[in-house]
Amino acid sequence: TGSGKSTLLHSIAGSMPIRRGTLDVAEGGAVIVFQEAFLFSESVRFNLCFGRPVDEAIISEALRVADAGFLLELEDGLDTSLGERGVSLSGGQRQRLALARALVAQPRVLLLDDTTSALDPQTEMRVLASLRDTPLVRSVVMVASRPAAIAAVDDVLYVTSGGSVRHDTHAVLYRDDEEYRRLLDAFEQHRSEDTPS
Repeated sequence: TGSGKSTLLHSIAGSMPIRRGTLDVAEGGAVIVFQEAFLFSESVRFNLCFGRPVDEAIISEALRVADAGFLLELEDGLDTSLGERGVSLSGGQRQRLALARALVAQPRVLLLDDTTSALDPQTEMRVLASLRDTPLVRSVVMVASRPAAIAAVDDVLYVTSGGSVRHDTHAVLYRDDEEYRRLLDAFEQHRSEDTPS
C-alpha cells in the first residue's frame, strides 16, 4: 500500500505527468480499468461503446474475455438499462463490464488497477487466461495482490513500500526475495483464515 503502483499505471495512461525520465507508449495508446468501476445509468451497450458504432464481433470477443456473457442474458440483453451507476449489478459484474468496455477500445496496452480483485479466484483465472489469447489487446500491465494472479503473469515488478523495484518472474522472486515471499505467504495465510471451514 502506498508504494506507487497506481501512480505508475496513471503515468503509463498519460493521466498523470512524470517528473523525471521519459515514458513512451506505442501507437494505439493505453486504457486503464480502475478497481472501482464507474458505469453510466444508460444501457449496457452504451457503457460498452459510449455511443460509438462497434462491430458486434468485437463486442462478443470483449464479453468473452471479460467473462461477461451474463450481460447478454439480462432482460433486454445489451439494451438493458443499468440504473444509477450500475446498481443492478454486483461488484464483480461491474468490474467485468468495465473490463469489456476497455477491451472494446482495442488498446495496445491494457492497464488493470487491481481490477480483478472483486472477482472470485476462478473467474479471475479465466479472465487472465483469456487475456493471453485475445487479439483485442497486445500487452497487459496489472496491479494484483492475489498470489495466483501474480503467478499467472510473464514478468513481475515488485514495488516495495520503500520505493525500490525488483523485476523478475514470480518463481524467481519467490525463491530469491525473502520480503516478496513473506508478503505473498502472509496474503495466503490471511485468506485461509478468512475462508469459512
